[in-house]
Amino acid sequence: MNYKSLYTIFICALMFVVTLVVHAHPTGNMITVGDNVLWSYINPIDDPNHKACVMLWKKGTNPKVFIQSDYAASDYILYSNKKEIYIIERRYIDERQEFKIRILKTTIDSTPTVIWDWFKDDWRIGEGGFFMLSDNHIVFGSYPLVYSLEKGKKPETYFEFDQNINRIRAVDNNLILLLNDNTCYLVEQNGKVLKSWHNLIDNTVDNAPLNRNQLFDADYRNGKLLIAYWGNRSFDSVDENGDHKTILQQTAPSVPHWVAFFKDELLLFSSFLIFDGSTPQPNLLMVNEENSINQIWSKP
Repeated sequence: MNYKSLYTIFICALMFVVTLVVHAHPTGNMITVGDNVLWSYINPIDDPNHKACVMLWKKGTNPKVFIQSDYAASDYILYSNKKEIYIIERRYIDERQEFKIRILKTTIDSTPTVIWDWFKDDWRIGEGGFFMLSDNHIVFGSYPLVYSLEKGKKPETYFEFDQNINRIRAVDNNLILLLNDNTCYLVEQNGKVLKSWHNLIDNTVDNAPLNRNQLFDADYRNGKLLIAYWGNRSFDSVDENGDHKTILQQTAPSVPHWVAFFKDELLLFSSFLIFDGSTPQPNLLMVNEENSINQIWSKP
C-alpha cells in the first residue's frame, strides 16, 4: 500500500472520528480583509446539524455572523485578494454520499452572489486552501499536488512540485505558501521555490492530538513565517534570520488550527477538542508586538 493510500485512509478515519465524537469540527480557514477578520465555523456553536457560518470581526466591535449556510453538514472556505472575498460553500449529501460546492463572491459591505453554482466535488476543493486567478479560474491544493480548475472543465496540475503538499495559501506579491507535515515553501506562480523552512516539527513530541505530529496552517509576511503547530499544540514563528520561537504554548484540550497576520498583530485560532461527545469550543486570540494577548472570540 502506498503513502497516498495510507494518507487517504487516515483522513477518512479522522473525519469519521471527529464527526462521530465532536459533531465535526468545521473545515475552513481565517483571513484578513483590511481592518476586518473573517473565519469559518458553525452557528450556533453547539449545532448538531453542523450548519456552517462565516464570522466577521473588526476592532471595537463584537464578532458577528457575516453569512450563514442553510445546509446541514456544510463548511465555508475563504480567500481574499485585498477587497474581493471569494467563499467556497460545501455541503455533504448523505443519501448520495457526495460533496457539492458552489463559489460565492462578495465584499465586506455587500451581499454575496453566486458565481459558480452547485456542482459535485470529488476533489475536496478548497479544503487544502485555494485562491482565484479570476472569477472563472480557481487554484487549489489537494494532497499531494496543486491543481488548476477553469469553470466547467476538469482539474489539471497547476505546476509540478517534487514534494507532497497538504495545504496552500496565497500571500503578498502574488506568491504562494506551500505546506506539508513539517516543511513550508514560498514559491512563485510557476512553483519556483524562493524560500523554504525545513524541520519545523519536534520529533520528540508526545501525545500529539489524534497522534498527528504535524503543522496545520501557516501564513507569511515580510520574511516572517507564522505557524499553527497541531502536534505540539503551539503557535510558532520563524523570523528572517531563521530563528524559531514559540509564541504561545497551549495544553490539552486546546488544538491550534489557523493563523493570520493582521497589520502588526498576530491572529491565533484554536479549539478545545474533548472527545466526550461535546462540541469543540473556539478560541480566537490576538497577540500584539509586546506579546500582550487579547481574546477576540470564544464560546459564550
